[in-house]
Amino acid sequence: MANESLRIIMNQLKDLTAQESVIFNLFHTNSTINKVIDMLRQSNSTILATELQTTVQHKVKFSDVLYLDYVDRNVCLYTKNATYWVKNSFIRILTQLPSHFIQISKNNAVNIYEVKSVETNIGGNLIIKLSTDEKLVVSRRYIKNFKAFLIDQA
Repeated sequence: MANESLRIIMNQLKDLTAQESVIFNLFHTNSTINKVIDMLRQSNSTILATELQTTVQHKVKFSDVLYLDYVDRNVCLYTKNATYWVKNSFIRILTQLPSHFIQISKNNAVNIYEVKSVETNIGGNLIIKLSTDEKLVVSRRYIKNFKAFLIDQA
């Protein structure tokens, strides 16, 4: 094939009761298309969490979560607009996370799509800057897996 370009067509729905859908017209799939399909499937997965300020429970989309932090036997979920907590073990929550989350320390996992930049500090740790300009530390123990994850996501 001389022309390898991919035509992308998006239609914005006006009727709020209409169901969103994605249609692929492909000759074959590849790893990139498979990642996109996986991402789309996971974009609506949720977890029931309690808002920190109001103690009201909400269904929180994992796609809205910036990062997770395990504190005092609770997992805190940080979004751009609120903080939630789930009374559960960090290990159990890690097994429920979509594939675009990566553990970066003993008590933290991050949504890779919210990472804006990565830099190295003097101590050998990596510092990641999120879309909200918050900074998190990738501890030395998790650097190898984090780098491999970044390469795999490219």
